[in-house]
Amino acid sequence: GDVRAGGFWAALVRMGVLVPREAQEIARAEEFLWRVRNRLHAKATRRSDRLTFDQQEAIALELGYGPREGSRMADDEPAARAAAAERMMQDYYVHARAVTRSREQILARATPPRRRGKPAEVHLAGGVRLFDGQVTLDPLRLELDPPLAFRVYAACISENAPVLPFATDAIVRAAADPEFCARLRASAEAAELFVRLVCAVPEVRTRSGSMLRELHDVGLLLAMIPEFLPVTGRVHHDVYHVYTVDVHSVAAVDCLRALCRGDLGHEHALASRLAAEIARPRPLFLATLLHDVGKGYPDESGSRKNHSLVGARMCGGILPRLGLTAEEVEEAVALVEQHLTMYHVATRRDLDEPATAQDFTEQLRGREGLRDLYLLTVVDLSTTSPTAMTAWKSRMLEELYFAADAHLAGGQKPIADDARLERVRERARALGREGPDGSTAALDAFLVSMPERYLLANAPASVVTHAALSASRGSAAVALDVLPHRHEGVVELCVVAEDRPGLLARIAAAITASRLEVLAAQVYSREPGGGAPTEAVDVFLVRDRGDSAAFAERAVTRLRRDLAALESGETTARELLGERGGRRERATPAVSTEIVLDDRASPRHTIIEVFARDRPGLLHAVAQELYELGLDIALSKINTEGTRVADVFYVTER
Repeated sequence: GDVRAGGFWAALVRMGVLVPREAQEIARAEEFLWRVRNRLHAKATRRSDRLTFDQQEAIALELGYGPREGSRMADDEPAARAAAAERMMQDYYVHARAVTRSREQILARATPPRRRGKPAEVHLAGGVRLFDGQVTLDPLRLELDPPLAFRVYAACISENAPVLPFATDAIVRAAADPEFCARLRASAEAAELFVRLVCAVPEVRTRSGSMLRELHDVGLLLAMIPEFLPVTGRVHHDVYHVYTVDVHSVAAVDCLRALCRGDLGHEHALASRLAAEIARPRPLFLATLLHDVGKGYPDESGSRKNHSLVGARMCGGILPRLGLTAEEVEEAVALVEQHLTMYHVATRRDLDEPATAQDFTEQLRGREGLRDLYLLTVVDLSTTSPTAMTAWKSRMLEELYFAADAHLAGGQKPIADDARLERVRERARALGREGPDGSTAALDAFLVSMPERYLLANAPASVVTHAALSASRGSAAVALDVLPHRHEGVVELCVVAEDRPGLLARIAAAITASRLEVLAAQVYSREPGGGAPTEAVDVFLVRDRGDSAAFAERAVTRLRRDLAALESGETTARELLGERGGRRERATPAVSTEIVLDDRASPRHTIIEVFARDRPGLLHAVAQELYELGLDIALSKINTEGTRVADVFYVTER
């Protein structure tokens, strides 16, 4: 650990490859990693290098990351074990980052330059030079003129040139000096250049292709915003958040940059169009960077659950220091405080309720605030994990955006954009005319009978398939079909049946018995007309719990048979689930269960929100309990976030 005692790192210091501070940093990382690895091997009594969730908790407690002295929590409480694991894993990622950075620096110093002939040198303004086509500086001037570090990266953009490894090296060493960082923060020029670089949209020739990531890697992000240090390497002890907070925050800004360039037009058409209309980029880009900064700080009560409010207050102190105007600070603070609001409303509230858009827009700073909040929500969700932004969530966010925008514009019909609805219907009819008989009569009847939220939430191709399924059911108790989905191993399952009490519970039982997992669900009902009973059209996103990509065909036959047996009364959900045992689930962090009742958000329904650990059969258990309580489910929004579910049911007494 101590490089002064000799050894490999001390030898590199003597050779001039590392300075003592760098050697100390990598030696501490080595010691930490060996301690964790040795405990993994000792626990497994063999070589075992996978730091699973349960191992994280156990080793964190052994290494002293448990509850602080005077804490009311005991070591064996799930919350205490999770907090200990998060603290240890934050140290792990900080040390791993130090190893990666040291490796890159050592290799860069040891790599001879590749050139032919004499290198060309061009002097740019402010002490910046182009040497052999790469941006560089004089390290002695850097000590006297700290903003030079940012001028180098500004030239990287303006000259479309990479930074010379020698210059990167000098900036990394300077940014490790607290006195240098203090002088950097005191410089108005440094603040202006830093904000300009954070908001820069063009592609850059850095190692990662990201200007903000480069600023973070060399230490300039922390130099300008030291409040970012507690979230550097910070992790969530869950399955849903797969990146550290700092990596996620940088990725969110990069995603916003990509939207502004139009690179994501195919995936996020609406967001790309709105990003091209950003009038004031500074509040939005800085709010995106700092939206999770509050996760590193507890509130007055000691809780870390209110990171939006904590982060908003922190932005009120950080952003004026960076030179943003009072109005810009106010806009950014509002975005950080509300950055989860749009996601929660879109995934947990009935967007057909006029009160939903009205209540939501009361919190916004006009139509420009709505646009910025939508963009922040899209980039935040898209960079939480590779599968966090599902097609269902994307459509719900779009629907809420259009509803809120129409409401703010004073539209007569705030919940539905008539022109958009008509476009969906026309595209569906066009696809229907391409069918075998070219007739759209059944499709037209289906379109008229389905609620507007269904048309806004489903792609035209899916609408055509659902309509055909409804028409083909005839006198059968149930009909179902599957459609491919853009995520591998996930399919869209549509079930059409007579709408009877307890139907959702029975469908959920059949899905569980087929070893499928519900990721999202949409529950609708329609009046077919002609005296026919009300028909349910329920749409589920499901995946195989074994992550098999070819499960759909195998599952459909069993699902169809089981649903028919349940609807005819040949079997019960209890019997069906009892016949097929579940498989052992891998160890994951604990999730607290919470039930929230809201009888004010909807004038016609009581809203029941269920937050719990996901498990096979959970949706069936909840839906069955609601049925046995004599409640009808008018709307259900099923949302799975890793191993945590956030299921919402709009219910009335039967």
